[in-house]
Amino acid sequence: MPKTFRTYQPSKRTRKQQFGFRARTKTANGRDILRRRRRAGRKRLLPKGVEVHFKRHTQQHA
Repeated sequence: MPKTFRTYQPSKRTRKQQFGFRARTKTANGRDILRRRRRAGRKRLLPKGVEVHFKRHTQQHA
């Protein structure tokens, strides 16, 4: 019998690629989502955690 696991395996990169601002503006449906959220007066156009910026090569491993 196979082991069961939780379906949500979070990753910052895939979250940003799927739900980030650039991903939304790329497709017509995504632009519709942004338009609807602006019209609704949302404080956040994107879900939480998408605006995370990656720090590249800033820390060296000890």
